Amino acid sequence: MKEVLSYQKLKNELVRCRVCQRRCVIAEGKTGFCLTKINKEGKLYTLNYGLIQGIQVDPIEKKPFYHFYPGAFAPSVGSYGCNFRCKQCLNYWCSWGDQATAVLKEAQEKNLSSLSPEELISQIRQSGYHGIAFTYNEPVVWAEYVLDTAKLAKKSNFFTLFVTNGSWTKETLDKIGPYIDAANIDFKGFSAQTYAKMGALPAGRQGHFGEIPEMAKYAQEKYKIFIEITTLLIPGINDDPEELKEMTSWIAKNLSPKTPWHLSQFDPKISPDPEFQKIPFTAVDELEKAAEIGRKAGLEFIYIWAPNSSYAKGDTICPKCKTLCVKRSSWTPMIVAVDKEGRCIKCGENLNMKLILK
Repeated sequence: MKEVLSYQKLKNELVRCRVCQRRCVIAEGKTGFCLTKINKEGKLYTLNYGLIQGIQVDPIEKKPFYHFYPGAFAPSVGSYGCNFRCKQCLNYWCSWGDQATAVLKEAQEKNLSSLSPEELISQIRQSGYHGIAFTYNEPVVWAEYVLDTAKLAKKSNFFTLFVTNGSWTKETLDKIGPYIDAANIDFKGFSAQTYAKMGALPAGRQGHFGEIPEMAKYAQEKYKIFIEITTLLIPGINDDPEELKEMTSWIAKNLSPKTPWHLSQFDPKISPDPEFQKIPFTAVDELEKAAEIGRKAGLEFIYIWAPNSSYAKGDTICPKCKTLCVKRSSWTPMIVAVDKEGRCIKCGENLNMKLILK
């Protein structure tokens, strides 16, 4: 076990965790909502430090990142535990499902650490890769391991990716932010009510959602973290046109009109929740309607991924001269007209794109 990154000692051996926006108050011998933090005699310890549930090498586009190092591959690592309980969660088994719960329960009794940061970075280096993605479960809930690993990654000149629900606190960002290059943040909606419908956050807990956009902006402005946004569009849950307009307008105004926005199709077959299993696949025309809302709000780079419908819009088109700049087939990009500064070769328009220079 390792002491938690940021917490506050309270009276009667209570502690307040400051790692994520839930800020759980945890009694002696108890764990927080994410199941990964335990209070022992008034000190807060992490249960999943080095507890890796898997490593898989993925194209960076699969995270998805379309404007940060297109064509790169990233060893992707995850642990167990999550601070959300999303009914649509693809990775519920390692986030909050029975398997994750059982593993973290066992970790209360014995040390299950499997791989040190030094060992992980060494493995990646020996495999010939030059980056790492923290993904699968929510990276915030094992921030201690992420921080130690990301520090070593930067010493090896690796790029670092964070695939997140965006629930990190300012305290966590101030520690991790200097070592993270890019983050794909999941905007599940743009209200506490929508998050509650998904089971992501409790009804009435307005503060949790409100900090997610704020911290995305802070991550970009303070630490220059490259931001891309993803929204899984779920029929009847988070597809309200007015809320989508509010979300995309906020992104364009507070992050940038050039922030990539990824729209994904909901698949009821992989939802763990019986109610959500009755919701239909997101129709392509609904994804296109959402994309049009984003375009009217000012977003210049909107991508659609609808695998059940064999439909995708993944090409990067210059917003100024309409030149095809990046052609994508599945997860494979072909750079067509982008210079080394991330601009359109034809007209010089800034595409907000970072390339790995050979």
